[in-house]
Amino acid sequence: ESTLKFVSWNTNGLKSNNKFSTLLKILSDIQADVAFIQETHVGPDCYKKILKNHEGWNVFFTVHSSKTKGVAILIKKTVKKFKYICHDEDCNGSYIVLFCHLFGELHTLVNVYNHKADKFFLAKLKDYLVETAEGVLVVGGDFNTVLHPSFDRKSSSSQARHSPFREFLELFIVSLNLRDTWSYLRPTDWDYTRRQNNSFSRIDMFLLPEHRMERVRTITVKRNITEQPSFSDHFPLVLDLTVRHDTEEILPKVASVWCKPYEPDNRPGKISGAEIVSVIKSLTESEKLPLNGKDVKKFKKQCCQQSEVLKYEYNSMMENKMKYDHSENRHICNIQSLILSQILARRLSAFNSFKGKKKMDHNKCSYVKFQKGQQKIKWSFLEHIVKRLHPEFAKHALPPDFRFLNFLLPKDPISSEFRLLESGYPLTNAIIRLALKELKVLVSINFCKGTVCYERQVLCIHTELNSDFQNFFMTCIQEESGLKISF
Repeated sequence: ESTLKFVSWNTNGLKSNNKFSTLLKILSDIQADVAFIQETHVGPDCYKKILKNHEGWNVFFTVHSSKTKGVAILIKKTVKKFKYICHDEDCNGSYIVLFCHLFGELHTLVNVYNHKADKFFLAKLKDYLVETAEGVLVVGGDFNTVLHPSFDRKSSSSQARHSPFREFLELFIVSLNLRDTWSYLRPTDWDYTRRQNNSFSRIDMFLLPEHRMERVRTITVKRNITEQPSFSDHFPLVLDLTVRHDTEEILPKVASVWCKPYEPDNRPGKISGAEIVSVIKSLTESEKLPLNGKDVKKFKKQCCQQSEVLKYEYNSMMENKMKYDHSENRHICNIQSLILSQILARRLSAFNSFKGKKKMDHNKCSYVKFQKGQQKIKWSFLEHIVKRLHPEFAKHALPPDFRFLNFLLPKDPISSEFRLLESGYPLTNAIIRLALKELKVLVSINFCKGTVCYERQVLCIHTELNSDFQNFFMTCIQEESGLKISF
């Protein structure tokens, strides 16, 4: 047996070379072997700085945005018998899952940044880990909520606030049979990992399965860091964990079908294994579409193993390394395209809220809806509305989701300027909802307020419009977008 020192730390951005160098120095001073870093703020414009400046460490990180989120796992090159197997990362920079050997023993390392905007992220990650986690599971990171407000938070307020995100964290912990290592080793000790003004909270944690808790040796919060005041409002959480030497080097199921040497892929927006597993589990067995002779039922049984295969295929398509099947009706021709379509539909729908915030006088409103049947949408209009979802991308770069749409949406046989939106196709509803959002913007800019009901796919304009203006509006929208609407 040996002991490894794990560190979890929200660093509040690592874009500058100096700050990343300072981080590596602090980790060396702490004698860290494995580091889970949150809020790296590594976007498409700055990841090369990190790649050039990590001597002595194996570094695995997400590329998302230079303003928010982002996580990384760093493993000291002196750790014996470290071997990379495969990894999965969130397209929004909220987690990275690393399957590897440490001292020859299989580990599943999970670094989490639970951003307050991602309400369902932990549920998606939980479903993925239930299917894939093997060996020693170590989950660490910034969960942005405390387990118990009376024990884990102190502030100038006398009331213990309830966080709406705690129930998601509790479900995550219970579903994976995890336990908070601090609560296990130091049940009556109070400490904090973040200080914000006069509020102190323990929101950074290491979680391990119940049956692995005997491996936990010590857990502390590091205070004596000279650079701390200007570095971050969080403090490093340090866990000493026992690892056992193993000569077998067992492969996890997730890598049993597809296991390639590590090749850094620093493009943002890649399809994740968690997205693939989530969609496969949602398929119904009546959808018997051909995939190498396997029906949906068999495919669902192998979703863990197939997730790495499909992930490689999809992301190779995005990079144009692999050609896509451009046969007719490609959107329903096989399970691969069905899964990818549903992933893209979920991503696009995540930007829409079902909550209504404005009261309406329905007697003084005009209602806009889309005509039934097949619709055609202008490619230029679709590019415009998708780009509005991703303001962090440079003007010359297309969002990753848009590149996938180019593979999946059939072209209009009459004019390549249009893409077809067919009834029942997963992407159709998602794109119609985005178009509704854009119509609301146009209405608000030009003459009055509007309210969208995404489930009904209706735009309510808060005023009555005469027939001449209705006809004018319908003509303008069709010329701009290609979509046919009615009042």
